[in-house]
Amino acid sequence: MVDAQITLELQHEGRSGNFDLDLQEWDGSTIEIGFTDRLYDNTGTILFNGKTSNAIITTHTPYTGSLAEPGAHDRYFGFILSAFTNALTFGWSPEPTQMVSYDESYHQDNDYTKGSPREIEIKTIQATIIKELANPGKCVIAGCSNGELVRQCRNQGMDAHGFDIIPNLRDIAFEEVRDYLRVGSLTDIPFDASDGFDTLIAIDVLEHIPERDISAMVEQWTLLGLQKLVLLINLNQFWYPGHITLRPISWWAEQWRSRFRLSQTLRRLEHLPLVYSNSGLYNQQWTVWEQVLM
Repeated sequence: MVDAQITLELQHEGRSGNFDLDLQEWDGSTIEIGFTDRLYDNTGTILFNGKTSNAIITTHTPYTGSLAEPGAHDRYFGFILSAFTNALTFGWSPEPTQMVSYDESYHQDNDYTKGSPREIEIKTIQATIIKELANPGKCVIAGCSNGELVRQCRNQGMDAHGFDIIPNLRDIAFEEVRDYLRVGSLTDIPFDASDGFDTLIAIDVLEHIPERDISAMVEQWTLLGLQKLVLLINLNQFWYPGHITLRPISWWAEQWRSRFRLSQTLRRLEHLPLVYSNSGLYNQQWTVWEQVLM
């Protein structure tokens, strides 16, 4: 099963056409990417190493003409790789001024603020998955945006709260959950142990955290006194500018192995509709982590 797909629209030496990429699963620091080159009518695979940014190109047939020359061939594929991997920071972190700003426009552009039927359906299903996977007592949702997931979790009987980095969070929040939301981040969580949270939930959030901040994030989890984590981490969609820390789940497990251990993974609950985050894809799998007792 193809996990993630991207199509690039290219122009090269008078030719124009699409270059389709099919991303597979991580194997350590490498990821296999199938391609269909519609400019030059060729197919093959790219074995990309996130740690070194090196790539091994294998083609179904050799390129001819100008691309038969090794230097031109390397420049052509170097351009293709840079077009969709330039946001990836494997082993380093961007400067604060290089970070994507998660302001109101970001939330609007991603349809998080409008309460669209599609977003409501997804968040309702996500709330059901959270309840079935972890059955949290009192939970806090990181990157909660307007509070749609908080709202759906509360509708299903969970004592859910949330926080987001957006400064005008109260302005975009649903009125019925506004008092359960606070401005904050995973490195500065606006709650503490006295709030009594047993579970933290983060869906499509951790890949936005620069690597330099991960240890501080884990320390915040510890100070909060959490017993469980429910995480859905984007693993391989390189082309989103905010996706700066893309790693396999095994890498993430190493970042907090002394604090939390992986207890469950899930790609699909068959009795729920097929939607984003309940798709069966490697890139959209739920993980549940339990506190390591000292």
